[in-house]
Amino acid sequence: MARHDLLAHPIEWIKGRGSSSNIAVSSRIRLARNLSKYPFTHRCSKEKLLAIAEEVKHVISESDILKNSDVVEMDVLDPLSRWILVERHLISPPFANGGLGRVVIIDPKGVVSIMVNEEDHLRIQVILAGLELNEVWRIAKKVEKVFEELGYAFDPDFGYLTACPTNVGTGMRASVMVHIPALEMSKQVVKLVNESNRIGLTVRGSYGEGSDVLGSLYQISNQITLGLSEEELVDKVSSAVSQVVAEEERARTVMKRKLGISLDDRVWRAFGILRYSRSIASREALELISLIKMGSDMGITPEISVEEWNNLVLGVQPNHVQMYAGKELSPEERDVFRATFLRERIKAIENR
Repeated sequence: MARHDLLAHPIEWIKGRGSSSNIAVSSRIRLARNLSKYPFTHRCSKEKLLAIAEEVKHVISESDILKNSDVVEMDVLDPLSRWILVERHLISPPFANGGLGRVVIIDPKGVVSIMVNEEDHLRIQVILAGLELNEVWRIAKKVEKVFEELGYAFDPDFGYLTACPTNVGTGMRASVMVHIPALEMSKQVVKLVNESNRIGLTVRGSYGEGSDVLGSLYQISNQITLGLSEEELVDKVSSAVSQVVAEEERARTVMKRKLGISLDDRVWRAFGILRYSRSIASREALELISLIKMGSDMGITPEISVEEWNNLVLGVQPNHVQMYAGKELSPEERDVFRATFLRERIKAIENR
């Protein structure tokens, strides 16, 4: 996949077609699977890593649901293209470093992505917009079956065996990305984190473990993979996120009633900075984009669709900025180009 193809490749979750997608941005299920006849990746020889990749490619070539997918060797991609895939949540940050036998498979709709030879032999990911974990799980099960003929490492007592013990069992991470600026502004996020931990869930930044929270985007996922079925994990995360969506909606209603003109002023100031700034860093841009999307949802600023908002969030990411510019940029140049990108997009929204 050439660099220019990365921007043209559809990414389904960006379109915002899903339940409560103004708050529940996307739903993802990741399945960790290993092939029983090979050691875990960190114990594999170079020859075995390459053999795993070849076996997976062969299965894909004969699969009705995956045969038209893009199959990309990570070491063939330049670093900028790899990090574009990270920013689009198609691969993990560690996988972007490349390595022997590392391959990513992306289906034509941009719903399914499969990392080969990450921490586990297979990391199957399915992502859709909105709170749609049940549908995501339905698709993930179909994709998982494609590779069953390779023989998964499975123990009758412990379930699927994984390189990291915390993934043993279902090997599943079910997560939903949520946009919760009102809960953040009303300082209710600590309560959310504590309550999530109490029921076996975890709250992280938008790029998972160790990532910063930017633009009021949080990832809520299951913390344990052993002792509950996949369906129980999906139900647990879905139920918790439904409650978070309701809490965010209530917080917005209360905030609008209590803050009145001061909230309007804060949102319109954010709109003005995005409309007229000449240089802006990604962190500030994401904070302001978050504010104007909340303002749009509350009828304060012009309407911004979920798809437009998702494209704004992606468009200000460091590597997307450079891809749109068509060249590598210094941090200062990125800030200038980012501001230009935002002025054009916000002007189009304003003039509709």
